[in-house]
Amino acid sequence: MITQLTKGSKYRITSASSTEENFITEGILQGFITMGEEPALLLEMEKEGKKSLRIIPVNAILMIDIIEHNEEKEKESKGDTSYIS
Repeated sequence: MITQLTKGSKYRITSASSTEENFITEGILQGFITMGEEPALLLEMEKEGKKSLRIIPVNAILMIDIIEHNEEKEKESKGDTSYIS
């Protein structure tokens, strides 16, 4: 079961635009960023052999299609850490 968006996965994102038609972006998720205080997705797209990046504000996203899902590698635990002051 997919419970989160993961870096390196390929998605097709439909987002709202200022025109009557929705905006469709297909690419590989590079990470999560902020635009001011708003969260956004950073996608790498490839068109005609040229790569480009697109920032999509989360509040504009209408739908996300999962094309290829990569499981995120679990980060190694550093074990129990105790701090004494």
